Amino acid sequence: MFDSPMDHCPVCGQMVVLDQPQTECAGKHKCCAETPCPLQKYFAAAESGPDLSKSKPSLP
Repeated sequence: MFDSPMDHCPVCGQMVVLDQPQTECAGKHKCCAETPCPLQKYFAAAESGPDLSKSKPSLP
């Protein structure tokens, strides 16, 4: 059995699951976009797809 990481959020006053993007959590808990998230660094890192700007250049 796998348990998702969780922590108490002082902004919304609830336990939040940290294996989701922070934006998804903010939507679920109706957090204001202007309010800085105190748990930001603990959320799943992948907010979007892979960073293609750092891909290898193609050969000519």
